Amino acid sequence: MSGSRVTFVGNAMAAVVQGVARVEALIGRPPVVVGGLAVLTRLSSPYRATVDLDVVDCRRGGAAQLEILRAASGAEPVEPAAAVIPTAFGPVRVDVLEIREAEIERPSEDPGDRLHATAHAWANETASPVTIEVLLESGSPFHVDALVAEPGPLIAMKLQAVMNRSTAKQGTDLLDLVRLTLDRSAGPDARAQLAEVDSGMAADIALHVDLWFVRRRRQSLDLIKRSGGADIETDDIDLVAELLLGAVQRP
Repeated sequence: MSGSRVTFVGNAMAAVVQGVARVEALIGRPPVVVGGLAVLTRLSSPYRATVDLDVVDCRRGGAAQLEILRAASGAEPVEPAAAVIPTAFGPVRVDVLEIREAEIERPSEDPGDRLHATAHAWANETASPVTIEVLLESGSPFHVDALVAEPGPLIAMKLQAVMNRSTAKQGTDLLDLVRLTLDRSAGPDARAQLAEVDSGMAADIALHVDLWFVRRRRQSLDLIKRSGGADIETDDIDLVAELLLGAVQRP
């Protein structure tokens, strides 16, 4: 694969990055990376580390990725939909976000469930190649080639995910949303991608933006500040709402 390249310095991300290569070896194709690792690869200035790996499995027949990972030598199942797998740099938890064709063909009447399916399917369809390099503390580098979700789908996925997360994870997701939207590189890309989604998905995204960045803006700001976003202020929350709602506004 060819594409962009990102570099992480230090050992903190070694296991999760090596996990991408391990998952590819097990399932026989590059996994579609979402979640924290995907966010960090898309930001101009990554602001945190992540220790878990999230991948999308859009089922179209064949063995489920989760089943393959749990059957691997040395793997341990983790409920509800994860496996801890060994890597050369230690174990890494891999969460598999599975979407079935039926969820796309027969959309749910619930906007949250509907956005969960469409956002992950969008991420799967549009993921692009990124070379992820780690410069270890020993001085020796290594890299993996990955398929990584684009900024627009990442925003759509995280908007939907907030509701179902613990308080701490809600803050992290909301901070990721702010960073992606306001990033000098990822932000314009995300808004351009969001502007192209169909009207139904745009409406579902707008509902979630309105919930977290308009109606619950004070709660969201508090969660963000408790999750490391001390520099984020009310004006930033309002700007995120304006930019995202503008991107998904339809005539």
